[in-house]
Amino acid sequence: MIYVVCGPTASGKTELAMFLATLLKAPIVNADAFQVYKGMDIGTNKNIELIHNFQTYLFDLVTPEQGYTVAQYQVAARELIEKAINENSHLVLVGGSGLYIKATLFDFQFTKHEQDVDMTPYLLMDDDSLHQQLMNIDEASAIKIHPKNRRRVLRAIELFLQTGQKKSTQEQLQAKSMQYQVQLVAIEKDREILYQDINQRVNIMFDQGLLTEVKHLLTLYPNDSRGFEGIGYKEVIEYLDGFISYGGMIEKIQQMTRNYAKRQYTYFKNQLPVRWFASLEDAKKTLHDEINTYL
Repeated sequence: MIYVVCGPTASGKTELAMFLATLLKAPIVNADAFQVYKGMDIGTNKNIELIHNFQTYLFDLVTPEQGYTVAQYQVAARELIEKAINENSHLVLVGGSGLYIKATLFDFQFTKHEQDVDMTPYLLMDDDSLHQQLMNIDEASAIKIHPKNRRRVLRAIELFLQTGQKKSTQEQLQAKSMQYQVQLVAIEKDREILYQDINQRVNIMFDQGLLTEVKHLLTLYPNDSRGFEGIGYKEVIEYLDGFISYGGMIEKIQQMTRNYAKRQYTYFKNQLPVRWFASLEDAKKTLHDEINTYL
């Protein structure tokens, strides 16, 4: 059996994944877009207990400046899933990166780049002008991507220039069929409790040394490294560069994380066939009873 433990940040995914991995005697596969980066532990809430005590895959793959794409993840994760299927063994994927999970499980194909393009003129534009360029090229994608999400706007423009095909058109061509027989499970924590837990988790990250972690990483890698686009890292860099206060930094990380959790709920409820449980305890009991019927 292959389980995918997904859902919003701070909902209890890691604990449920470790429970299932113990019960199934199965390895755990990372499905978090930023836990693939080496050295980015505190800010990504990487669970060291999980990594030390379980057989794990797709954690700590690359350094922050290297970058790691969803297409790369798809290939690696599918290899692990297909190996488990061929060996009639079990596997547990855990993470909140919905696109990574969907691209892996569904008939999701990436367009190969046909040519390199010079993005310099677009890199020099301000956010509003850049977004207007995308609107001119691909209105459907521009409507979906916030003007301040500069990286995604640039990526959509670059994709069109490289392939001659709109990002929105490519998305429409993706097949909707699930490629593997898996169970997707998640915990639907009360929204107010979830937000309180997120705020507390951010405070704990700073108690654990997030500021020190980022300062150390900045001695090794440039500020604009791909990995530093993750929530927590870019805000700390803003603070270190003097653009926001210490308190403002913490509040911003908390707000950005809450917003991200809200988007995760929306994605997993609308894009994937997830089985939701009312609590961690409910998920453990129900899945334990079900699994024991066939083990």
